[in-house]
Amino acid sequence: MRRLVSRFCLLLLLAIPFAGQTNQWKRYKNTDGNFSVLFPGEPEDNVNKTEGDAKSHTLLATEKPAFYTVVYTTISSAQSVDESTFNVFKNGVFKELPKCEPGTEQPAAPAITGYIGHWYRLSCDMPNGKITVAGNLYWGKHYAFAVMAMFPDSAAEPAAGVRKFLESFAVIDPAK
Repeated sequence: MRRLVSRFCLLLLLAIPFAGQTNQWKRYKNTDGNFSVLFPGEPEDNVNKTEGDAKSHTLLATEKPAFYTVVYTTISSAQSVDESTFNVFKNGVFKELPKCEPGTEQPAAPAITGYIGHWYRLSCDMPNGKITVAGNLYWGKHYAFAVMAMFPDSAAEPAAGVRKFLESFAVIDPAK
């Protein structure tokens, strides 16, 4: 009996450090990027290369097996919001995703007033295997967003997490 109690206490002590490590989905608000979204924990924020009057950041959070990312670009001069300029943006994003084949394309969900948006599902060959990328691209007057979830092709799609993430995306001030 004493041995059983000792093993139980040992297991309890080993479990304590992991008790607080579960990912909780939290509303993340980025005023510089003019958006909010639910992330599974605090995202890492990386500044991307600046080109002209465009500044870009990549935010990334993980809830295995999926990675959730928002790439946002702020553009100081007003851009045309039409399918032609959206396609230039889309092609630029897809160019950065090496060895990816676009699959399904649908209207973005959620739709955002003042933005052109489309939802995509891509299959990508990566050095460690195939991954699926699912998400929305949005093009607006001063902001562009890539809101994407990525997960291994071999894993079952974490549908609840992907849906929660994508559907939670919102622009703070659509007039900007």
